[in-house]
Amino acid sequence: MSWKEAFEKGIASFQDGKLPEALLYMNQAIELQRDNFRIYDSRAAIHEKLGNLKAALLDSKKVIDLAPAQWQGYTRAARIFISLGKHGSAMKMVDLALTRLQGHDSKHRGKLLELREKSVQAQMAIERERQLHLAKMAYHVGKLPTEILTEIFAILVDANPCQAVMLSHVCGHWRRIIVGAPIFWRTLVLSNRHPARKTRTWLERSGFRIATLSVRRALSSSEFPTILAHLRDLSWDHLEALHAHSSFFSELSQLLSAMSTTHLFSNLKQLSLESCGTLDVKFLPIREWKLRELSLVGRTGFPETHWQCLTQLRMLHVRQLPTRFSLSTLQALPLVESLVLDCSTSLKILGTIDHPLRMIRLKNIEIRNVENPLSLLGNIDAPFLTDLTIFGGVSRVDEALLHIFCDERDNLVSLRLGSCSLNSGTLITILSRVPCLETLQIYCIDGVVNETLRFLAGKDLLPPRAIVQQSLPCPVLKHVDVSRCSDLLTSSAYALVKSRLQIEPGTDSDAESRQLQSLRTDGCLKMDGEMLQWFRSKVRYFSCVYMTKEEARQRH
Repeated sequence: MSWKEAFEKGIASFQDGKLPEALLYMNQAIELQRDNFRIYDSRAAIHEKLGNLKAALLDSKKVIDLAPAQWQGYTRAARIFISLGKHGSAMKMVDLALTRLQGHDSKHRGKLLELREKSVQAQMAIERERQLHLAKMAYHVGKLPTEILTEIFAILVDANPCQAVMLSHVCGHWRRIIVGAPIFWRTLVLSNRHPARKTRTWLERSGFRIATLSVRRALSSSEFPTILAHLRDLSWDHLEALHAHSSFFSELSQLLSAMSTTHLFSNLKQLSLESCGTLDVKFLPIREWKLRELSLVGRTGFPETHWQCLTQLRMLHVRQLPTRFSLSTLQALPLVESLVLDCSTSLKILGTIDHPLRMIRLKNIEIRNVENPLSLLGNIDAPFLTDLTIFGGVSRVDEALLHIFCDERDNLVSLRLGSCSLNSGTLITILSRVPCLETLQIYCIDGVVNETLRFLAGKDLLPPRAIVQQSLPCPVLKHVDVSRCSDLLTSSAYALVKSRLQIEPGTDSDAESRQLQSLRTDGCLKMDGEMLQWFRSKVRYFSCVYMTKEEARQRH
């Protein structure tokens, strides 16, 4: 059989769809005639139909080698490259085929241009997918300068020191930055989880410059010797904040005394002590302290002789202290901005002064379980007070409030009163003098809440000698809590909410800015259950829990 006969039989089998048989004939033809490009081109077509793309591409290259001036080999190679996803190569083959076409062959030229456009569109689609993948997977943070990334991490760690460890576990790049920057390891919090190892690690990474040392009560006293041994190497001059409980503070004081560095207490800016008893004066230097914040919790007594050293104090929080507090303490603190007296038992205020203390920086007062609030508030003039909380006052609460609010106070934004004896007329008078009030809490006080809410709703006349207002009292009021007021009526709460929904003539039409944002009526058993859905639809946050599970069990 000659090569022509084998070639013709191969073409016939291909046209009949007998691809394996056609391939055998083409192989025979090539064995007999190896220099004819048409045989290789035909066999490439058969391989392409069979899905043997690599074999088809090899035959197409053979066609180009044998007949470089013919367009057929380039065209078939272009189609195969498209099937293989190699669109750049496909476009190159199409361009070579176009240069070899005769000018009048418009039919094949059109097909080649279609092939080229198909490759261009496919390549553009692939590039779009690649860009999308890069956008999802690319590490853009890694392009930031280390200084900027460090500043970002510093913001997170300042808000929560635990973030230093979490950030260091994200990736190697972040870990190198976090571990290598001492600023992220300036806060050391010790509990019962590997305290000695943590102390050693934090000291090394901070360069022995700890700014905040906090020792939790959960820390076992058996760990104290090891921890204190590590802390001997601490650069104490850089310590700014100390939070400690009784036994640890006592041993730390002894350590500093042995090192002749107890003067460092006066360099602290924050000091928080829990159940330390009366502090030993021999460990506390008598000199001006830099202390800005002092928190005394439990049975912790600060020496009377040292209050005069705290002239820069801005915040004094006293919680669960003994049963007395001296006015002379406040006289020594002219710059205090926040005063909290939260006692577990009734507290007596000791001492007298000739004139009320003018405390122009005092913004926040919180007193709980003070037997006679007037004994404290009556001796204070705080013209720029923004937050006032009184809970558990036994006597003369009305007089104390009227003293504080003897005239209009534009600065007050929060008033919280609870579990104390109070007259509704007094409260209404006060509310007429605080036009910028945003938060009002009346907790567990009977005989007051209904008249007060009706007044805030504009239902009742203003009290005598009050300033006549053109709009509702406390027009920017946003949060109201009247929980545990057993005599609260649904009608009073309804009037308050509805009044804040209405738009008054001549006022801004933006009613949403005047609406209540929250209303709590927990433990108010007279609230009508059928109205609760209405309240929830009008107030963004509304709560009415009639009683807790424990209270329900006790009733049954």
